[in-house]
Amino acid sequence: MYCSNCGSAMNDNTCPSCGRSLPANARGKIDQSTGLMLAGWGRRVGGTFSDAIVMLLPALIVYSIFTELDGYVAGALATEVAVGAYLVKMWTTTGGQSVGNRVAVTRVRDGATGKRLAGLQAFKRWIFVAILFAISLIPGTIPAIIFLLVALADIFYPLVDPRNQTLHDKFAGTIVVVA
Repeated sequence: MYCSNCGSAMNDNTCPSCGRSLPANARGKIDQSTGLMLAGWGRRVGGTFSDAIVMLLPALIVYSIFTELDGYVAGALATEVAVGAYLVKMWTTTGGQSVGNRVAVTRVRDGATGKRLAGLQAFKRWIFVAILFAISLIPGTIPAIIFLLVALADIFYPLVDPRNQTLHDKFAGTIVVVA
């Protein structure tokens, strides 16, 4: 198994290079491609929920400003861009963690190498969800059904995927690992 922080081979649960150790409650499959411990569905949901709580007030402020300027669609899209800017920035840092990832003790990593994400990868991960959200803004039954089906598939796909990846992870070539 390899350290999700520096990439060195770990001795049991401790990295000899950077000194990081896995959390005591870390359990999960080891990814065969990268040697990193994959985050389970519960950790992933916890991280997403934590990010939603952290981003709620800033998102409401952005939404309120842009809704007053140009209506609810402009407010919703501006909010999604603001959230995307935050997530892309956080995922491309050395730690590869948003605040929600820190709470859940996870990191987002490149699926092929286990290294930190490139900007394009982080953008692709976010844009998948942003486009899905944009579909939800289209009035009508058909867009609502498409949104619901794809959103449910994205949320529950890690339960059946061998690498615990969502559809947006597959699209961007990323994995979520225990930090």
